[in-house]
Amino acid sequence: MTTAEVLEWTEQVCFLYGSSPSVTLSVVGSSGSLASLDDTRLAAGATSQSATAFPNEATTAEPTTVTVTYDKVSQANASVSPTTDTGTTWPVYINGDNDLQAMNLADIKDTFLHPAINLLVSGTESATTAGTYTVTTSTTPASNYTNVSTTAIFVDTRADTAAYSAAGIPETLDQPTTITSYYLHIRTGTDTAPARDPVFITGTNDIQTFTEGTIDGLFTEWIRETASESTDGFQITYTVATSGGNTRGTAMVDTKLDGAGEHRTLQVGDDYRAQEHPNGSAQTITTTALRINKA
Repeated sequence: MTTAEVLEWTEQVCFLYGSSPSVTLSVVGSSGSLASLDDTRLAAGATSQSATAFPNEATTAEPTTVTVTYDKVSQANASVSPTTDTGTTWPVYINGDNDLQAMNLADIKDTFLHPAINLLVSGTESATTAGTYTVTTSTTPASNYTNVSTTAIFVDTRADTAAYSAAGIPETLDQPTTITSYYLHIRTGTDTAPARDPVFITGTNDIQTFTEGTIDGLFTEWIRETASESTDGFQITYTVATSGGNTRGTAMVDTKLDGAGEHRTLQVGDDYRAQEHPNGSAQTITTTALRINKA
């Protein structure tokens, strides 16, 4: 094969992986296997009341932080039993003695499988990242992607300051508004259809061209095994973290208001009420991303 033909087949291997990924992510209700994310927001302090005068700010309860944990992404690695190399299973090449020789599994890994994994875990999403995942802020997938679920894997909320008023005291403590919701999508592939199929040595020592179905089947089995179970450092892994690996899609941001609380009062007859409501400007607390790597 020429260098260009090797690249064609490497890209085809990426497509084959995308058609049947062996490292999969799913959206679950809770207890996902990937790291959890915390959404934090302010809530009002408890109401203070007096029969004689308004409770002053020093005696009223401060706004508190509400934390909601999202652990909605689980990873599963398939157990794969690929075809065993018999010595003539794989395509042939011309060796240093100018003879035809069947590639062994180590050759296949070096030439096709490991380069395909490098493409699949790239930080730049494309047709060669088929079968891998990304995060967006829309339930509508972009072209060449599909939704894993319309359930958000993380939701950033903040206190809805417009929902609190003096007239409403005692206000409900936690009155959030949604800022951004994040969703999991998977990249679909493109069949690159290499121009030429490789040849192999038959059981009668003849040279024969692979049918596309046969060679695709072999590569599918072995790229699935490599991605899921490689012991050579080419297993695909995902994390939800602040660093490490390549970021996939939009980073997930937790924001919270930074105010110390707005002291408000309400008199109803001889009932003097005071409450501290959330206030301030939005600040970023954490920025976390879905990340892909090899291990």
